[in-house]
Amino acid sequence: MIIELFGPPGAGKTTLLRALCRELAKHDIRVKTVNGYRRIDFVSVGSEVDSVEDEGPETRHGIQRLVHKLATASPVLFSIPPSEGAAARLLASIPPKSRIWALRLKIDVVLLFEAWNTAQASEGYFIFEEGIVQALCALVLLGRDQSIDMVRNCLTFLPRPDLLIQVDAPGETLRHRLIERYARQPYLERLLEVGVVRGLKQADIAREIGQCLQDKWPLMRVDGLDPRNFEQVVARIVGHALPATACVGPD
Repeated sequence: MIIELFGPPGAGKTTLLRALCRELAKHDIRVKTVNGYRRIDFVSVGSEVDSVEDEGPETRHGIQRLVHKLATASPVLFSIPPSEGAAARLLASIPPKSRIWALRLKIDVVLLFEAWNTAQASEGYFIFEEGIVQALCALVLLGRDQSIDMVRNCLTFLPRPDLLIQVDAPGETLRHRLIERYARQPYLERLLEVGVVRGLKQADIAREIGQCLQDKWPLMRVDGLDPRNFEQVVARIVGHALPATACVGPD
C-alpha cells in the first residue's frame, strides 16, 4: 500500500506522518517512510518509531538534508531520465523558470520516482511525506507554465497512490509556522526552501490541485489543526492493513 501526503509547508504533514507511524506500530504493521532527503527509511515497532516522533523541523531541514543533496546531485544531474518515463514527462511539462531550481527539482523528482518504483515493486506499507503530487505542486509554483490545463494533463500520466492525503491549515496559521520555521534555520539551509511568500502561494496551488483530484483519485482531506482528522486517517489505513495482516501467524 502506498500512502502519499501533500500540502503546503507548515500544514502538518510531518505531524500526521508521526501519528500514522505510532498507530500502525501498535498493530505491528511494518511501515517505510519516504521524503525528499532520506529516500526510503524503515520504521517499525520500538526505538525507530520513537526517533521519528522526536525528529523536529531543525533536523528535517538541517545539515543532513544539505549533505544528502550534495551526495546525490552528481549522478542525477548527469543522467537523462528515460524519455518515455513519467519523471521525464513531468519535468518536461512544467520546466522551472530558474536554472537553479530546475537542477534542484530534477534531483528531487528523479529520486522520488526511483523510490516510488521501489515501493510499487515491494510488499508492505509506504508513506510518502512529500510524494509525486507534492512535486507537481512545487513545479507549478516555480514553473513557467502555471495553467490548470497543464496540471490536468500531468495528472493523466502520474502514478496514483492507494491513498492520497491532502493536509491543509488556515493561511494565518501557515504564515506563523513558516516565519517561525525559517527563523530557526541557518542561511544555507533556508536556500533549500521556497520561503514564506512562496510557501503561502503553494497552499493555494495545492488547494487548486486538490479540486482537480476530487472524485478522481483516492483523496482524503485533513485539517492540520484538528487531531480528529488524523484519527480518521489512521482508522482508514489500519482498516485496510488489518485484513492483510490478521491471517499471518507466528513464524
